[in-house]
Amino acid sequence: MSESYPFLHLHTAYNPYPNCVFLQVTPRPSTTSQGEFTLDLNLRFNEQEKSLLNGQIKFGVKGGKLNLMIQQGKIIKTLFNENVPFKLIESYDNSVVWHLIPQTGQSTLKIDHSSPLATIQPTHESVIVALSYIVNLADISIMDVTGLWRHDIHPNKHSILERKLAQFLWKERLSPEISMIKLTSNVSGEVKKINSPTTNIEPQHLAELHQLIDKLYEIKNNNLLELLKIAQLDAQIDLAGGNFLATELSGIELSGANLTHSNFRGSNLTDADLSEAMLSYTRFSGADLSGAYLGNANLQQADFYRSSLALANLIGADLRGANLQDVNLSQTNLSGALVKGAKFGNNEGMTPEMKTNLLERGAIFPSV
Repeated sequence: MSESYPFLHLHTAYNPYPNCVFLQVTPRPSTTSQGEFTLDLNLRFNEQEKSLLNGQIKFGVKGGKLNLMIQQGKIIKTLFNENVPFKLIESYDNSVVWHLIPQTGQSTLKIDHSSPLATIQPTHESVIVALSYIVNLADISIMDVTGLWRHDIHPNKHSILERKLAQFLWKERLSPEISMIKLTSNVSGEVKKINSPTTNIEPQHLAELHQLIDKLYEIKNNNLLELLKIAQLDAQIDLAGGNFLATELSGIELSGANLTHSNFRGSNLTDADLSEAMLSYTRFSGADLSGAYLGNANLQQADFYRSSLALANLIGADLRGANLQDVNLSQTNLSGALVKGAKFGNNEGMTPEMKTNLLERGAIFPSV
């Protein structure tokens, strides 16, 4: 293997929705070792508009995974800047995966970032570098919809229709990856610059979506679980990342459901069963969870600001890092709950004994 730096050529550029996610990677010789090279990354996230049926949608991403894969080479060092909300979750000689961790309540990411990504040591003259960004349904946010239904729609229907649109967009347009760049040291063939998806959406799929939108709008029932069945969404896995602003969910049964990174701001969740649900990074600000059952739920980094948890059961819940400031805690059961790093303060129903106990368990009262 030659010790000279291999000249890499662009082989594939796939950025079909460049306003939403755009990747660009540029190699340069390493300054520390001959033959090695460093990859510089330019990464951009924002909202993207797209025509759909007889209307327009605006969407963005709030999570996902950045995957780097090397063929005929080794990853010597990862260099991704710590100023971006990415967490290294897998690292091997020829592949690295970073997971994007959004902030609680964040609808979409707006990032324009450039930094070194990794240092590579070639093991063969033919080196291949592939960088891709992969999202799942929970990472897709629908920011705005025009022309697909009237504005007088019930919040429950609105939330389900948004999730269905996100699922449709993800399946038809945003998977297996939303963006991909491939570099190679072999000079052969033309560069494949794919600026739009290579396949058309089946007319039947569009017709089915149109029919579903009309059906959900016209039906008199606003029960969320019934709407889910009509939309053919799974309550256990398809609601993660959803927007349930001001929804009516009193008494709903969502035990064990994945609801991470969701928004329940201003929702009515009185007497709801959310036991053992995955609710990390979820926003509950202004929501009414009076009498709700949240036993053993994962509520890490959740935001309950100015909500009500009066009479709620949080036995064994994981509240580490959660915000419970200005929350009504009248007769709230926090027995066995993990509260290290959870913030309390100005809580109605907070007794001196309760406060002392929470402090002993690692809770934070900013004014203390």
